[in-house]
Amino acid sequence: MKKLKRLMTLASICLVTGQAFADGHKKSMWDVIVNDERFATFAVMVENAGVQNLFDERNSINATVYVPTNFAFTTMPGSANAALRIPVNKGPLTKLIKSHYFIGTQSDMKPGDYYMTTNINGDLVKVAQERDLFVKDMVIRAEPIKVGGSKIIPVDCVMFVQPSSTDYRLSLEQQEQSAITSCCLRSMKEVAAFLSTTEFVEP
Repeated sequence: MKKLKRLMTLASICLVTGQAFADGHKKSMWDVIVNDERFATFAVMVENAGVQNLFDERNSINATVYVPTNFAFTTMPGSANAALRIPVNKGPLTKLIKSHYFIGTQSDMKPGDYYMTTNINGDLVKVAQERDLFVKDMVIRAEPIKVGGSKIIPVDCVMFVQPSSTDYRLSLEQQEQSAITSCCLRSMKEVAAFLSTTEFVEP
């Protein structure tokens, strides 16, 4: 009987501990990223770039973050994937990570608010409305994960952003309708577009 009581007490402790972990798991975006196996590769990239602070609970900014899954990194050209892991490419890696990070969410927008701020060619660019961002080939495979006022959206794509006017693959109408285009690094053409504004060292 005593043994049964001890086991029941232990089970209760484990249940409470598990619940505390689950609650703490969504304390910050970084907690979600490092505890979700789908985002293991992205977590390593963020650590290599040293930009964990973007996702930390101390960051009070509400953001929408498109987090590439492990599969997303397998769709990149192998040479580019390998190059991003070299310390000398910390700058380009940081830019690439910031290309997934949009300040603001649709739900908290008010008239006149900006939708996002992101990094293009090293400059901060303010976009007034969501329609100013043209999402060309991103694939969303799962429901968003809400973390406080922020949102994580799992995607099977490693993204980069560029001014629509410089994307030769868009029609003139598309270039005029959207200020910024979000693309996937899936071919050497996309890598070339990314490298055109980024100093990058191949492995």
